[in-house]
Amino acid sequence: MSTWHERFASGIDKHVRDAEKDGAFEDNPLVGKPLPGDSQPYREDWWITQKVAQERVGAHALPLPLALRREAQDLRKGLIEDRLAASEAVLRAAIADYDVRSDAARRTPQPGPSVVIPRVDADEAVEAWRQARDAK
Repeated sequence: MSTWHERFASGIDKHVRDAEKDGAFEDNPLVGKPLPGDSQPYREDWWITQKVAQERVGAHALPLPLALRREAQDLRKGLIEDRLAASEAVLRAAIADYDVRSDAARRTPQPGPSVVIPRVDADEAVEAWRQARDAK
């Protein structure tokens, strides 16, 4: 005699086999690939990360001081909007814009816990950009 679990599993298997016969999985882009995030440890807020990536919210979901810290981190690597800057002039202009916005944020009280908003050295960022560009 079979257990409830075996009967339930065989029912699911039958539905999957029927769907395969009907071609329900033919256009699945994940066929033969591991599930996304399968190698990462489980996080209870996985759905938030997935939703932010899906909606392409990016830094706009962060409070201003944290968004500025993230932007400074990218600028130091020569990145603008997660891509390598097109030229040195573009990178320097982005750093100048960041400096104006970060100075204004430092002078304005921000809600939440205190967060240090860093400065970005343009010459160091340009050097990192050159190294990343040459590595390509």
